Amino acid sequence: MAQFFISRPILAWVFALFISIAGIIALPFLPIAQYPKVAPPQLTISTAYPGASPQEIYQGVTRLIEEELNGVSGMMYFESTSDTSGAVSINATFEAGTDIDQASVDVQNAIRRVESRLPSAVTSQGVTVEEAASGFLMMVTLTSTDGRMDEVALGDYLNRNVLGEIRRLDGVGRAQMFAAQRAMRVWIDPTRWSGSTSRHPISTLPSRPRMHRSRLARSAQLRTPSARI
Repeated sequence: MAQFFISRPILAWVFALFISIAGIIALPFLPIAQYPKVAPPQLTISTAYPGASPQEIYQGVTRLIEEELNGVSGMMYFESTSDTSGAVSINATFEAGTDIDQASVDVQNAIRRVESRLPSAVTSQGVTVEEAASGFLMMVTLTSTDGRMDEVALGDYLNRNVLGEIRRLDGVGRAQMFAAQRAMRVWIDPTRWSGSTSRHPISTLPSRPRMHRSRLARSAQLRTPSARI
């Protein structure tokens, strides 16, 4: 057979082109969707307990949530992490083929059952359930080529204009930003504030600060914290 095509190179080229064209045409119709899902689905449960030690976080938050997760159907195992800043993350792994939407509902129901026993500082922060693993798939950095924007300005732009667009992309389960928005810290003069009729100082500040200063703003010092991207 090999000698047949060696002696007839034109015919060999015709057969090779025909096989290549047939493969390209059949490529979009391959039954890829029928392949089994090998990677097990995962859910990430995250919350925060500001000002608490790791021992207090485990006893007051992590242990209570883990006890309720033991009864969730289809879950194989879970692992939890916490840091000194008070952030808590629990990564639950389910059996292959588990409906991740139904698993998310079951996990949210389990959190609702334990929510009343969580500290008030945790419930005010909220407990989020995301259909994503704890590992990072991609890290993106934002830089200013002309130097007009510093780290704080870039972080504020990223949070307002980019982060929401990334989260709306199909297939993105979680997007996290390692930077801070612009913030304003106000120091109130107790002597001048004692004569004010407002009960909360924030209500006296304008919704969009302007260049001019009011009587209250003249006694305040404005600073912008630094941030890292």
